[in-house]
Amino acid sequence: MKNLSGTLEAAQKKPDRLPYVEAKVYDFEQGIKRLSWERLYEGSEADNHHGIAFDGQGSMHRIRAAADNKLYRQKIPNPSPQSQFSNWTQIATDCYGPCAIAAYGAKVYIFYRTTGNVLWKYYSHNYGQDWSNAQLVSYADVLSMAATWWGTGNIVVCFCCKVTELNAIVLDSSDQETSQHTYSEAQNHPLTTTYGIGASFTPNHIDIVFAAKETAEPYSFIALYRTELDSNYDWLAFQYFITAPDGEDITYEYPDCHNPASAQDYENTQITAVEKFTGTTAYTRPLICHSVRGSAFSSMAFTEPKPFLNITSNFGLRTSSTSDYWWLERPDGVWRATRPAGDPLDLTPDILELTQQTQGTLVIVLDNHKAQYATPPAKRSEVVLELGYKTSEGSEAVEVGRYWIDSWEYSSSLNTSHITLYCLDGWGLANRWSARFQMRWPADKRVWEIIQEIICRWGINLTSPGGVPKSSAVDNLYPDFTLQPGTQGTQALNKLLSFVPDALIFDGNEAYVKDLKDDEASSYSYGTAHIILQGEYAVSVSVSRSRAIGRDGEDNRIVEDAFDWDNLELGIDILAQDYDPNLQSATRAQERADAILRRESLRAQGGQITIPVNCGQEIYDVITVTDKRCGISSKKYRVMRIDVQYTPLGGQYQQRLTIGAP
Repeated sequence: MKNLSGTLEAAQKKPDRLPYVEAKVYDFEQGIKRLSWERLYEGSEADNHHGIAFDGQGSMHRIRAAADNKLYRQKIPNPSPQSQFSNWTQIATDCYGPCAIAAYGAKVYIFYRTTGNVLWKYYSHNYGQDWSNAQLVSYADVLSMAATWWGTGNIVVCFCCKVTELNAIVLDSSDQETSQHTYSEAQNHPLTTTYGIGASFTPNHIDIVFAAKETAEPYSFIALYRTELDSNYDWLAFQYFITAPDGEDITYEYPDCHNPASAQDYENTQITAVEKFTGTTAYTRPLICHSVRGSAFSSMAFTEPKPFLNITSNFGLRTSSTSDYWWLERPDGVWRATRPAGDPLDLTPDILELTQQTQGTLVIVLDNHKAQYATPPAKRSEVVLELGYKTSEGSEAVEVGRYWIDSWEYSSSLNTSHITLYCLDGWGLANRWSARFQMRWPADKRVWEIIQEIICRWGINLTSPGGVPKSSAVDNLYPDFTLQPGTQGTQALNKLLSFVPDALIFDGNEAYVKDLKDDEASSYSYGTAHIILQGEYAVSVSVSRSRAIGRDGEDNRIVEDAFDWDNLELGIDILAQDYDPNLQSATRAQERADAILRRESLRAQGGQITIPVNCGQEIYDVITVTDKRCGISSKKYRVMRIDVQYTPLGGQYQQRLTIGAP
């Protein structure tokens, strides 16, 4: 049951209350504003190593490496579609490819590898008016570079990738002192080469993505990795989030990442990279993804990398931001996308009918007699639904779900015109997602973490709300779990959930698991103050015992059982069993047997009740039902599904709760 305000709970008891439903559409991708890129410049510069940064006056600074070891820079004050992005100034004739740029306030720092195989710095402390140059450090064989300012102080960090090593070169711009912090993971991640790096400062640490090839069994692979550099200049362990097997002619190259200095709640770290295919019909295709809303970069909750610009790109796209725009660039191109979120589209005044299915779909029928929806909301726009009541104290409502527009349909007849929006929730998004490549967790992640790393692919963040119980199995079972390419998200989740007694609940942009304990207390009562308009109640025979079979580390057979003694005493013998080599101890096997029996027992009771809408009702809550018409008094059930029907012209505002055993 949602923790609603006292005024809303009181509103549901007032005789003068009237239905109130609110629906608004946001141009969001699971809570993160979608970026619509506008190209401001299309030039003829050759693609090569490059970079972008903005100084404290809002001027754009770009660099690019070119043929004959030349390095160029440019400064564009207040960049706009009218700016001259083709004007470049040569600053070096000994640049051996890799280069990077960072800026803060009046300071602009350019780093590059020289033909002498050391690193050089070219810098200005007055917005690029005057420049100095000097050697940064003697660090050889750098393949790629990135740079970012550390907050608002004097520190700028230059990141370098060698074949098997990453290095953070920390430079104090106030006295030009440097320190180096190299890192590799030869044991956990034996790299054989790297393909690029990107970095962005976030309070107290720097987010880093890099591309590399790793030697592993049963095959080597190419991947994008994330790591971090903390305030002590220590590195976070590498983890990869997208892979391609070696030998399939696919590599991931030249990634970048960026998070605005003052990110809004609808913004998070954006990651770009290049997917390169060298087989038949070769391509180099830019990809983009982002950290899901509410997640930390370190949590590995990134959306599925996807193509987003119809261009080719060998050296990737570098990202940055100003107060008004996100920016992308490469030598021959500059793009921008508006940062501030626009006002939502309010559907509320035009709603003719609404049907909501919790853990399902949302259908909204809108009046379109003025052709006000001749241009419908963009596909997959986010719909925020609130349910409540109008009372003498005003309209009171609570958010009951977030959905994403999947399709729409126009209809017309004499003097009428409607548009119907069909929307998906988190489960619907799961059904539309499929694994792009083989994903494997070789007994190194617990079930909860695997669920987290799957649902983030379609933009949902797995959380652990306080007070919501989780099972021991979801936190302690480490299955050897593999997804083959093409596996649907719903298939993957249902398989994982079959290992545990928990249910997965999508709640807007977030989700959480809940252990459906048979001793859970009731959270609300129906049939007394809150009337039941119609009720149906059923009882059926369920599984009476379950068995889980596993193998321990020495290949000894493990067998554990769970029993429903009430059914067994009636002579009912229905067995459900599962063999799983992941069950390597009696504890894990017993948890599985208990989970099987518990899941089956929820089907022992069923039915549904129709009620005036309770805005605070949540799926999988335990409720108490009294329906004297059927002789039911204070009986506990669990809510398995919630359907809402709202038809203001017909005066219908009802909720149907599908119920099961508690």
